[in-house]
Amino acid sequence: MPIASASYELLADFLRAEIGLQLGDGRRYLVEHRLNPLIIRSGCDDLEELVTRLVMRQDPELVQAVIDAMVTSETSFFREPATFDLLRTRVIPRLFEQRQGRALRIWSGAAASGQEAYSVAMLLLDRFPSLARTAHILATDVSLRMVQRTRLGWYSALEVERGMPRPLVQRYLAPERDGYQIRPELAALVSARQMNLAKPWQMLGTFDLVFLRNILIYFPPEMKALIASQLLHHLSPGSVLVMAPSESLPDPKGYFVPVVATEPHVLRFNGG
Repeated sequence: MPIASASYELLADFLRAEIGLQLGDGRRYLVEHRLNPLIIRSGCDDLEELVTRLVMRQDPELVQAVIDAMVTSETSFFREPATFDLLRTRVIPRLFEQRQGRALRIWSGAAASGQEAYSVAMLLLDRFPSLARTAHILATDVSLRMVQRTRLGWYSALEVERGMPRPLVQRYLAPERDGYQIRPELAALVSARQMNLAKPWQMLGTFDLVFLRNILIYFPPEMKALIASQLLHHLSPGSVLVMAPSESLPDPKGYFVPVVATEPHVLRFNGG
């Protein structure tokens, strides 16, 4: 069912205000494809009624269902291997040196279904077991459905085979129901909760390593600036920010410097 122009604009304004998502032009097919299945489930007659109910914000379940449908949750284990190589060889060894007995705190800020967080947990357990014993990895996402998937810790064979080295599969995942279940020693390192990056960040604390990968590209400039300003309060000198190779964060005062010149999306925070 096609969506009228007025409803499309209302939806775009809602998503931008609520979760910072910049819908842009030429995305009508995507909207129709993702929201049409919600028409019957929500008891609406068409997309126009669904959008009207949405912007009135009187149905929290509908708001969450639309957010779950509209966010892109593409991820995989050990996505962008060069980044994980840099973590293994340069980033985590330096964090190990500077932590001075503190527990390592890591945040996956757009975790989707959790593969990123579990990949980092595997890296710690496999290469830095002394760090892993006290490390804590927080996985957050605006999609409640994705948070629930992270907590469940079950992945299909296809999801696992996309990026996981076989030895790590055998060590940290257990075959179950035509897929794999994260083993308890890995799950113990990761906690997951819902969080909207477009709203004030609360009860986070300070992190040594932050992942904001493949999420900033969906935000307009003013939202990127807001995220950058909030992020400063959750880092300490020497903390590391990891983005996707195609992403950047506003840094007019030069608080961040690349860990290595060839990977400008992996940045060390020098304080602010």
